[in-house]
Amino acid sequence: MSQVTLITRSGTYEVPVELNETIVAIAKKHKVPWGHACQRGVCAQCRTQVVEGAEYLSEITSEEKLRLRKAERAEGFRLGCQIKIVGQGTVKLAHRPY
Repeated sequence: MSQVTLITRSGTYEVPVELNETIVAIAKKHKVPWGHACQRGVCAQCRTQVVEGAEYLSEITSEEKLRLRKAERAEGFRLGCQIKIVGQGTVKLAHRPY
């Protein structure tokens, strides 16, 4: 089974890939401290940097386009409540709240 690497301020976690689940949902299920509040793409407490594996993630959502600046998106920033893993491969994500 494939793993996703989640990097937080409190450490690095390897958890099983769950296709079509959001990163926030996966983190909650595996008790990984991944800040979030609204889970609708408004608060950006789940701001995430894609370190590796962008090609295995869902497309950027309209919520992400509204909340994250174009420059942030160009640097690989997404919202954990919007990102879903849609393919098998190495995925590494870092929680980077403001």
